[in-house]
Amino acid sequence: MDDHEFDASPPFLIHRGHRQHRFMESADINAVFRELFRPLRNNIRRGMTIEGQLYGMEMDACIPGQLLDTVWIPPASRGIANPALLGDARVRRAMFDRLLAEPRPESLFTYVCERLPRPHRPTLYVEIVSADACFGADYPIGTADGWHRRELHEAPHRRLDPVALV
Repeated sequence: MDDHEFDASPPFLIHRGHRQHRFMESADINAVFRELFRPLRNNIRRGMTIEGQLYGMEMDACIPGQLLDTVWIPPASRGIANPALLGDARVRRAMFDRLLAEPRPESLFTYVCERLPRPHRPTLYVEIVSADACFGADYPIGTADGWHRRELHEAPHRRLDPVALV
């Protein structure tokens, strides 16, 4: 085939139905949970509390499980003055939909907050959202030994929403 006959018109350049974000694989989700756990554990050990934080995660487009960058997204920059409002699932879902619609390099977004569930044992809730699905984990917070005030314990994450968010 001659180079002059090759046509790189839009049908060859369109990928996955004009999606802005690629499909996330389990390696991507596992990498984000693994990368978030260590700094969150350090903060919890130091006695810090987390009211409600948003993070954007940029994943490598070619290599699954490769985290390129993490960006803190202040909720106030998106019109939410009180981070505790993100505790409402509808407000949080609207925020994630808005972030996924923006032209940004981040393709995964994370919500982190400390909450007190029914058995009155504090947990750190982590929710990771992509254009395809939503995953979450509740990390139990217990008392620590030595100079650490509290300890964050590992827990498995689970898929929260089987329906795509698109």
